[in-house]
Amino acid sequence: MRCMLTAGALVLTVCSPAFATWSVMALDQKRGTIVVASAACVAPQDLAGVRAQELMDIQAIVVPGKAVAVAQGNFDGTRETQRLMYAELVKGTDPEQILEMILRQDPAVGTRQVAMLDVDGRRAGFTGPATSVIAAHDQGQVAGADIWYSIQGDNFPTDEVVPAAVQALIDFKEDLAERVMTAMEAIDAKGGDRRCSCASDPKASAACETRTAHVAYILRADKSDSNRASYNDGRYAMYLSVSGEHIKPNENPNPVKTLRMRYDEWKRTRPN
Repeated sequence: MRCMLTAGALVLTVCSPAFATWSVMALDQKRGTIVVASAACVAPQDLAGVRAQELMDIQAIVVPGKAVAVAQGNFDGTRETQRLMYAELVKGTDPEQILEMILRQDPAVGTRQVAMLDVDGRRAGFTGPATSVIAAHDQGQVAGADIWYSIQGDNFPTDEVVPAAVQALIDFKEDLAERVMTAMEAIDAKGGDRRCSCASDPKASAACETRTAHVAYILRADKSDSNRASYNDGRYAMYLSVSGEHIKPNENPNPVKTLRMRYDEWKRTRPN
């Protein structure tokens, strides 16, 4: 099992535990649409420990029409990394330059995983050497389309997870949110967070077959959307969140599967 550190091409064989999260981001340059989705084997009390009500609160950075980013791995409870990324992305700073700032300024950067995409097709990703095994990220462009993606996470069961998610996003030909949701399902099918199961706490109240996370969400921001007070407190085209403790009896104890159910319902009921 390995932990990949892309910046500097350093690969280490030993990684220490951290909060584990996996996420999928995509950006449509032509339309200015942004989609980010994520899941984690993080219990609600752990999120409360970093002053977050939901996973998105601590992790996602959204600049409608311009950029999208995630700050995960061992979450930065001070929010300094998140605020830095947001402020610089708003200014139009190259993500590679922002990454250099993070590497210089964050004393716990070895435990972090960050990724950024902007509307100009610029991108940067970093997986710290002390994130949880197996950790990786991959970024690129969908051939023949104005779509850029970034997929990242740690505590995966095998090295096959990220490549499978990338392939699912590339192969799916519908809209951006569907591409992202399909990539999330590919990660779930490969085992997601290897620490999670139907037996892991908090236990599911309904009949459970598979569970690869405790929380999940998907967010779509259109070019016309806007933020309010913070880097992810905005009026967005779509935001759906699932927490294991709030899954309904008619839904699935696996948050990723329930996220799909809620996403499909949102599609059926949204105004044309």
